[in-house]
This record gives sequence, structure tokens and C-alpha cells, in this order.
Amino acid sequence: MKILQRYILKELWLPFVLCFVTLDFIFMAGYLVRAANFIVGRGVPLGDTLYVLLLAMPAMIGYTVPTSVLTSVLIVFGGLSQNNELRAMKASGVHLLQVLVPVLIAGLGLSFMMLVFNDQIASNASLELRKTTKQMLVKHPKALIEPGRFVHLSDSIIFMAKSIHGDEIRDIVAYEVEKSETPVRTIIAERGEIITKKDTQEVEIRLYDGNISDAQQQGVHTIQFKTYVFPSLGQEDIQKMRKKTRELTLAEIMLRLGTPNVNPKERRELWTAFHQRISFSCGSFIFVFMGIPIAVLVRRGEIVLSFGIAMAAASFYYILFVGAKTVSIQGVLPPFIASWIPNLLLFFIGFNLMKRSLAS
Repeated sequence: MKILQRYILKELWLPFVLCFVTLDFIFMAGYLVRAANFIVGRGVPLGDTLYVLLLAMPAMIGYTVPTSVLTSVLIVFGGLSQNNELRAMKASGVHLLQVLVPVLIAGLGLSFMMLVFNDQIASNASLELRKTTKQMLVKHPKALIEPGRFVHLSDSIIFMAKSIHGDEIRDIVAYEVEKSETPVRTIIAERGEIITKKDTQEVEIRLYDGNISDAQQQGVHTIQFKTYVFPSLGQEDIQKMRKKTRELTLAEIMLRLGTPNVNPKERRELWTAFHQRISFSCGSFIFVFMGIPIAVLVRRGEIVLSFGIAMAAASFYYILFVGAKTVSIQGVLPPFIASWIPNLLLFFIGFNLMKRSLAS
């Protein structure tokens, strides 16, 4: 029995690794194209670009690991079912559950590792990615400002210029938010310029001949300006950057929830982030539990079919999480209920499919 269990675990390893590498490459393709553009076309050093790519990977791994687990389970158990090997085991007196237990334990262990990874590595890498991007903006401001594309100059400024000619930028649209509770300020200007202050290591953007529109309760208030200067962005501002809610670790969330000045809306967001961090990390176990009976019932172990089923199931699972986050933050359902609905739903589906596969 132990030989059979070790054989199945060994068979799962190779397709998991291959699918993991393939998915990461697909997710990173857009970053790789932009990285090549930064290095070749905009003079950004190779080391800075590779560091940004490295920091972007942890957030993707949280999605690619569960999907890779599901794909490998579908390939291996689909092949065993297609070749009647599971029936041969049953005819030899080996119950299917005896074969499944080590795989389920492995899925549970992987979920625990993903919880630690998402909590300690991915969350901190996200903050470091924002800091590194802002440092690149200070060192190479024109490299990150792409014509016709909105970029985040800071946590409160979203910026877009339709054309760039040297240090001059033209046809600018920007949105500025001073605090989360205040309305968005829209800024439109005909032209502007990027000024890099090498002595203070700061970058400043000045706009000329435009207007500012502030949304107020009485309506929209618009004023014209000849010159408008965004707050300078420098190393000191980067070091003062605070973590966003999605970047907090579980311990930091609990500490912030313990402070007395947390308003009800922020409290809901914190509890939502807390429960979703844990429930989302359970994806590997849920996909193992649901993937095994699907593979047994479908009785097909082809790579293309298995990958297609895995992508469809993973997309459905992640869409459920987006919906759960929305209803939780809006207060439709308590966070501890809404955040666990995707797992409970897929566990229920897997439980019913498991009963059918064991009976077949």
C-alpha cells in the first residue's frame, strides 16, 4: 500500500512543476515585455528591472500554485481512471480512500505553506514592489510614464499623458485623492514638464494651462490655473509609505483592529482581509478534494483537457472570491461568512462528487 501511495505522490510531482512553470511564464509575459522595453528603450538598469520582476512574482504564485495542483490531480487521476487502474486496485482489495488520504494530506500541508507564504512573503513583497516602483520613478521618471497609459505617481495621484517630447509632456489628465474620504480631484492640462532634482533626489511634475475640478455636495467646482505643481516625490516620501490593507500580515491586521480609532468601514475591510487571507490559502486542499472525483468521473487524463478544466474551475473559484470580498466590504454579509463561501461551495460540490466516484 505504501508503495502505491508513494507512486501516486511521485506521479503528481512532475505535472505540478511543469504547470507551475508554464502558468508563471504566462502571467509574467506582460512584465517581461515591459522589462525589455525598460532595458532597451528607456535605459533602466538591468538589476533594477530584474528586482521589480522578482517582487511581482509572489502575488502570482498565490494563484498559480492551486491551479497547478488541480491540473496535476486531473492528469494523474484521470489517467488512472482512463486506464482502469483504479478498478484494478479496487478488485485487489485496495479501497480508493486508502490511496487518496496521502494526497489529501499533501494538499492540506501545501495549503498551510501557502498561508505562511501569502502572509509573510507575498504581503511584504507587495509593499516593497510599490516602494521600488516609486524609486524607479525618482531615478528614471520618463521610463515609467508611458504615453496614453495611467500610472500611479503616488498612493494619491493617478496620472496620464498622451504624448512625451523630451522633458515636456502634453495633454495631461490626472486624478488626485488627498484622503480616502474626500472626493476625487480631476486635473486637466495642456502641457507640463518633469523636473528631476538631483541634489535632493526628488522628482517634481509641473502642469501648465489647465483646470482643476473638485466634486462637492453642491456640484462640481472648477478653477483655471496657469501653473500647478504636484507634491515632490523623493526618498523620504518612499520610506514613509504605509502598508495598504491587502499588504498587512495577519498579526498586523489584529493589531490595527485593536486600536480604538478604527471606523466601521475600515474594520469591515480589515476583517475581510483577515478571513480572505486564510480562506484563499486553502485553495490547494479544496482543489485536491474536488479535483480527484472530477478526474475519476471524467476518465480522461489528457494534458490539454485537464488544463482546460483546471483553468475553468480556478477562474470560477477566484471570481467567487471577488464577489465574496465585495459583499463583505459592503456589509451585505459578515466577513467571516462571506470570505468562506467559495471554499464551502466547492467543498460541498467535491463532497457530492466524491461520493459518486467512490460508488462507481
